[in-house]
Amino acid sequence: MYANSSSGIVVMDANVVVLNRGYDQSFQAREQRLIESLAGYDELIVTFSGRLESCYSMDLCRASGVRFRAITLDNPTLSRKAVARAKRYCQHYGIAHQVIKTDEMIFSVHLGHLADVKDPVRYLCQRLGQEVHPPILLSASAEEMREYLRRFDSLPANTLWLFAEQGMTNRDFRYGFQKRQLDLWGKGGENCLSRRFSDPQSLDRRHLRMVDMAEQLLSDMGLDGVQVYFHTLADRVTTLARVRTPTGLRARVFDMQPTILQALLGAQFDMVTLDMVPGEDPQALAI
Repeated sequence: MYANSSSGIVVMDANVVVLNRGYDQSFQAREQRLIESLAGYDELIVTFSGRLESCYSMDLCRASGVRFRAITLDNPTLSRKAVARAKRYCQHYGIAHQVIKTDEMIFSVHLGHLADVKDPVRYLCQRLGQEVHPPILLSASAEEMREYLRRFDSLPANTLWLFAEQGMTNRDFRYGFQKRQLDLWGKGGENCLSRRFSDPQSLDRRHLRMVDMAEQLLSDMGLDGVQVYFHTLADRVTTLARVRTPTGLRARVFDMQPTILQALLGAQFDMVTLDMVPGEDPQALAI
């Protein structure tokens, strides 16, 4: 074993373990500060999308002992799997959970190009009513808060952005999610469904539902982790589902081509391709 103290990298025999001790120690110290800050509140409402960021923030709330309830804003960009995870998590831990369903397009950092999107935080405050309610804790990273402020200028009253204000980045949320072994509730990798669109002009409610349905169908076939990306051909009408498959599932997916094709045609796609090699611009096999 040898160590490089300047980089924080430790190498052990034939196995390589990358461990930035400085980062880990500062992360733990910040996590403890967050837990102590949360413990200082009498009661909170916690936004809970079911994705990894909100699973991590919910876990810290539980660790702090603060009294809280969860609220999920179920909108077109949130996958059914994420909503199911949120419900499953709250049921398991006995957390009071309210789901607010809306067909409105709710702003996220991936929808910055759209003019007609709702401010999700003020929309949530409005739906909760005008009565006095506990502070709303946002499971937002520093990057998300910056983008929110760029779009909406100010943070609404009675909202808490503790994670963002402590400098928690998207990378930090992923690190904390893995460190606390929260993938019991799913990998948290669905992210906002808007990520599945390379062309912002094709992103609308109907196409979001098509992507979500396609991923649900594939998951029901035992192909969990497969993602469907939305494309159109040059005519801007013909729709194409580009199926991105984890390496370990590629042989199985290849053998299931006819079944996958029929399922995704049933989700109203016109054409389907399978990504067969990794990379930003993978080769694809049409089926």
